[in-house]
Amino acid sequence: MNSKVNEATCPLGPDSASRAKSFLRVARLLAAWAVTLVALPVAWGRTLVVWMLVGRPENWVVALLVVSVAIVVALSFRLDRGAVSSRERRLAGIGLCGTWIAANVATLSFAGGSLVPRAFVAAAYLPASFLVLWVAWMFACPWRWSTRAAVAAPLGGFVGVFLALFTVRGLSGDSHVNFAWRGWWSTTDERLTSDLAAARRADAAGEPSANELRTDLDRDFPQFLGPLRNAVLPHARLARDWKSRPPRELWRRPVGAGWSSFAVVGDLAFTQEQRGRQECVVCYRLETGDEVWIHADAVNFTSSLGGPGPRATPTVHDGRVFAVGATGLVNCLDGATGRRLWSANILNDHEAANIAHGVCASPLVLDDFVVVCPTGSGGPSLVAYDARTGRRAWQGGTDTASYSSPLIAELDGVRQILLFGSSGVAGHDATDGRVLWSFPWTNSVQTNCSQPIPHAGGADRVFIATGYDKGCALLQVEHSSGDTWSARPLWSNNRLKTKFCTPVIVGDYVYGLDDGIFACRDLATGTRGWKNGRFGHGQILLAGDLVIVQTEAGDVVLVAPDPAGLKELGRLRALSSKTWNNPALAGPYLLVRNDQEAVCFELPIVADSANTD
Repeated sequence: MNSKVNEATCPLGPDSASRAKSFLRVARLLAAWAVTLVALPVAWGRTLVVWMLVGRPENWVVALLVVSVAIVVALSFRLDRGAVSSRERRLAGIGLCGTWIAANVATLSFAGGSLVPRAFVAAAYLPASFLVLWVAWMFACPWRWSTRAAVAAPLGGFVGVFLALFTVRGLSGDSHVNFAWRGWWSTTDERLTSDLAAARRADAAGEPSANELRTDLDRDFPQFLGPLRNAVLPHARLARDWKSRPPRELWRRPVGAGWSSFAVVGDLAFTQEQRGRQECVVCYRLETGDEVWIHADAVNFTSSLGGPGPRATPTVHDGRVFAVGATGLVNCLDGATGRRLWSANILNDHEAANIAHGVCASPLVLDDFVVVCPTGSGGPSLVAYDARTGRRAWQGGTDTASYSSPLIAELDGVRQILLFGSSGVAGHDATDGRVLWSFPWTNSVQTNCSQPIPHAGGADRVFIATGYDKGCALLQVEHSSGDTWSARPLWSNNRLKTKFCTPVIVGDYVYGLDDGIFACRDLATGTRGWKNGRFGHGQILLAGDLVIVQTEAGDVVLVAPDPAGLKELGRLRALSSKTWNNPALAGPYLLVRNDQEAVCFELPIVADSANTD
């Protein structure tokens, strides 16, 4: 059928035919415009970001990009035909470019992180974004192929400039994209890799003695979140006035990627890092930052959301260092030298596959065993290895683990291991790992990061909290005759969504980061107390009667927990980029780190417990 309308024979007359063609042309223009502004900025931006993050784009996003471009090409093909003046074409072009810039600026503002000022990112990204706009609209007018190629070439060059200037260092806690200057990140990583290749020891440090590896639970920080794995240090005595007695920075140094915290025993601090293609356990001198030893394995883990590096924190016990890598490699190392005493792969041992975020749970030393979480799909929840020999002793549970780590607690007179897995919290028998009780509590992405808190307002009560709009609950754990266990909620709500942070209990109130905002809730009822202070998805420690907040942006904030409202006492500019790692406090020494650098501060302390306003 002839696509042209015969205006002379059209029953509606020539004017109606002209109006019909004009209406159709406007409808095509608006439809193409809508697809351009709705689909192309997101598809093109996500293609570049994921490519920069993991080295290849997602197939479904590429398919969305191709289909969207094809739709725009089909709708906009030769829209200049007909009675379209040069002024109309010019106005349409200006409007299209203006709204394209606005759409991409809005996308950057919504999805971009704060690591590099968004204005710098936009200055490089906007010219690069015009390549996809040109490809989609270059058939709207009868330009020659040489003209189309001549315009596309420099636009493609802008894409190359953007990729050369920036890289992506994962996402923020709110899933914003953290762009970073490519040269700065590479230089840090190359420097650390060079240090590792040289396998140097710190001359001034010397080899630690056996006495230096003896744990003092009143002072040391020997494992994830402190002696009891609950982010509580009851013996800490911090001064409240940071103006007249400011914290003193002792050292600052670059570290490899990863979200490990520090474990501290005596004058030694242990952490895990990714240096190049080596997954490392590193021992530092606490007061100087000198490297004492490095243990390296040929492991290179990364994920599209969390980035590269190990996630767990080492555990120091009886002169030995136990460390679990992101692919399930568990090492038992001599604390004085870093020499490997035994190792195992907790995924391979149980024919379990790793999952997207890798193995995150820190090892728990319990009596003569080290308890780990294989995490992988198809494997057990908990596995115990003989701490001296590495021989497998027992396993228990079937729930896939998440980011949380096992901890020991006593409920109704029975010692058990609490673990917050992907589908909820469970209590495991401490002697054989069998599940005693469980309570389902998870979110849409089945990701639980916070530690459960035993003895929360009662001997047999457990407080749990998680993020992604799920919230918190207070459980009553009950043990009846016939060895039957159960857990029932006393209350639950979505008012404390902790995501990464483990909350702490002070008196009758629980404090934590509710979607990045510091919040207080009544523990007995779960009712709202207050919510104030935007600290991001960071971490907290309860040190004596004060709370140390490690903000996601890198600052350290001293807070006095008070049910009446937020009382910020002091603030340090500690780190300058995304920080998800937990802080560690040993005596007066505060260790903070992220995936780029570590800092040690000496905090002012008071000599007695009279730590009042």
